[in-house]
Amino acid sequence: MKTLSVLAAIYCWVGLASATDLKPTGEGIEIAAGSLGRFTLGYPEFDPPHKRIEVKATGAKAEVLYEGGAECSVEVDGNEVQLTFQGVAIDVKSWKMAMLIDISFGKGGTWKISDSSGTFPSSKATPPQIASLHGTNFELKNAQGQSLSITAPEFSFQQLTDNREWNWAVYNWQFFVPHAPDRTTSKLRVTTDLSASAILIDPFGQSTKDQFPAKLKSLQELQVDLEADRAYYAGIHQPTFDRFGGLPESGAKLGLKQTGFFHVERKEGKWWLVDPDGNAFFHLGVCGFAPNDDYTYVKGREAIYEWLPKADGEFASAFRPGDGDAHFSFYLANAIRKFSAPYDYDAHASRMMERCRKWGFNSIGAFSPVPPSAHVKASFPYVAHLPINQWEGLPRIPGAHEVWDPFDPATERKIAENLAKELPGRANDPLLIGWFIVNEPRFDELPRVIPALDGKHACKMRLVDSLRTRYQTIEAFRAAWQSQAASFESLLDSGLAVTTDAAKADVRVFVHHFLESYFAQLETHFRKHDPHHLLLGCRLQPVTIEDETLCRIMGQHLDVISYNYYTFGVDTAELRRYHDWSGQKPMMLSEFFWASPKDSGLIGGREVDSQQQRGLAYRNYVEQSASLGFVIGIEWFTLVDQATTGRWFSQYNGESYNTGLISVADRPWKEMLAEMMKTNHGIYELLLGEREPFRWNDARFR
Repeated sequence: MKTLSVLAAIYCWVGLASATDLKPTGEGIEIAAGSLGRFTLGYPEFDPPHKRIEVKATGAKAEVLYEGGAECSVEVDGNEVQLTFQGVAIDVKSWKMAMLIDISFGKGGTWKISDSSGTFPSSKATPPQIASLHGTNFELKNAQGQSLSITAPEFSFQQLTDNREWNWAVYNWQFFVPHAPDRTTSKLRVTTDLSASAILIDPFGQSTKDQFPAKLKSLQELQVDLEADRAYYAGIHQPTFDRFGGLPESGAKLGLKQTGFFHVERKEGKWWLVDPDGNAFFHLGVCGFAPNDDYTYVKGREAIYEWLPKADGEFASAFRPGDGDAHFSFYLANAIRKFSAPYDYDAHASRMMERCRKWGFNSIGAFSPVPPSAHVKASFPYVAHLPINQWEGLPRIPGAHEVWDPFDPATERKIAENLAKELPGRANDPLLIGWFIVNEPRFDELPRVIPALDGKHACKMRLVDSLRTRYQTIEAFRAAWQSQAASFESLLDSGLAVTTDAAKADVRVFVHHFLESYFAQLETHFRKHDPHHLLLGCRLQPVTIEDETLCRIMGQHLDVISYNYYTFGVDTAELRRYHDWSGQKPMMLSEFFWASPKDSGLIGGREVDSQQQRGLAYRNYVEQSASLGFVIGIEWFTLVDQATTGRWFSQYNGESYNTGLISVADRPWKEMLAEMMKTNHGIYELLLGEREPFRWNDARFR
């Protein structure tokens, strides 16, 4: 195909920022805009599409390669970014660049495109196109009035959308530029103004811009809540369960074994999770028992808070340990005021376990360190995560979230060392249900990512070795892959274009080998140190679990398939398909929630219209799933609402969703919990077939 070269220079000036605030990454040009947050301006995409096959980002430079031979060289010099295109196909009509905008801008943020302007919608926009028009100027402001302004190239067409239409709580801005051979340069100007300041958060961590019935208004109300709580919890009457939360005497009725540990059994085609006393147990877990998502990053935006204490005073325990005064929990501050005592995890966990048992929840879910002793005193079960998180010194494959390289000997040694160090101490703990491996690994990215790696990655070396073994000669490889490679060695440090049917088949075979090695290796090291507890899987996302090969491999090595199933209506046919693919292994739905922005002062997530609707959604989800006969438990995300100004580890771009069973003010969402208790208290009647599962007659949930 005839090609021609196009030169496009894009100059970026970032106000109030140094050159180090512009950085080429694997996904695009990162713009650090202070307390406005971080934005990534994606690398150019062509129309018609030419798939990106490799990005090599080092320091201030990046090389982007596309299928068909197009290249884009990126160089940052101070506040200037220059893009140089080569080999762009003649059929290219336009190119675009896109940037995601955090959903928090829906809390008082505004946008402007040329002469048109508006607010970012707090509720899902219908239709999702907020703005679609020609223009070169784009500006967004947060609720403080701080702004990011971008002047796009001439002849640009801009589009701003609300991606909640597609179940993604984020806004998306993009501009399209017509491709013309005689227009060789384009300019983009980016400026920020961070001088504006406004109080957005009250002394209790709530939005000053929102009013809702459960909003805390004074310190005196916290003391009133103490007495109200006593009456509320005393008025909840739950059924009688065994000491772990299982169904008394069900073991004898169902013929279940008593092993002293949680385990799974299949009886007459139905899976049961069995507690250490041998009784049926449905895992009703709550994620985030310890403070986590309620911490928020406060440095650099102290002016938006009406009140922030010193990190070494009365509220010292409300700051995240080890981080100085960077991360603060208004939830913990409110609890310190309410209970007149500093935060202590064991006391906190004891209080929460008592509450959760009242509500019918029976387990500590994911992302929760084990309390020192409270769970033992209460015989309260828990799940754990294997000690193989990235922050524990284990590298991950770039571009494949939470996936390590099983072919790297150093990584395998580190995994073996970590498991040998931690697992034996818990191998005989009857309260431990089982171990999650990692959270939401993106195995689905491997067919794209591995061919694009360089030779310093063991899996890329293995891929090249497999191609050498299969094809024997470079000529045979070139014919099958339509490649111009000079040798097999040259494949190591270059991205491979996977375009032919033969290439796609070869990559599929290799990824199959990768996954088999990954799970077999992990299972071997795990069983060596813990023969009693369940291996609960990887808490997969929908985009990842929709892979028959992956499910079959997991079924051979795991006890339970865990799935972070976010949805409105439960697709029972889909769940059965994954169950069958895995060899009919039991399943745990390990993360989900619904949020009600209208009466919580928060924004984002899968939205419903009220707290009661959150509870109705829960009933529909749990009962429809539990009635399938192979779902053995669920985990609600989370115990406490996320911080109003976003969770701590994302700094200024953190989620701020109404995820909790309780609010930042330590107030239970009673209308939601009233519905949840109908399911939790009657879960065993449902499992034994003594009643029909609840179905919510709402169009979104059918």
